[in-house]
Amino acid sequence: MYNNFNSEQISGKELSYLTDTFKNEELMAKLCVQAAVHCQSPSLKHTMTQLAQERLQHMSILTNALQQQSGLTH
Repeated sequence: MYNNFNSEQISGKELSYLTDTFKNEELMAKLCVQAAVHCQSPSLKHTMTQLAQERLQHMSILTNALQQQSGLTH
């Protein structure tokens, strides 16, 4: 689903958008981790931890998509 890039290069505007999205996901992950650390409620702590993991997964998807687009590998 996320790997449907065609052979065209992404534009500067698209790259800027992806960079902003990555930064937003990173910020949300950090805020969720911080919230989880300070939560008294076990269920809220669990929810914040799950949200942080989802944000990190989104960052990984964005990174992989950009690597595929640029032809880079690990």
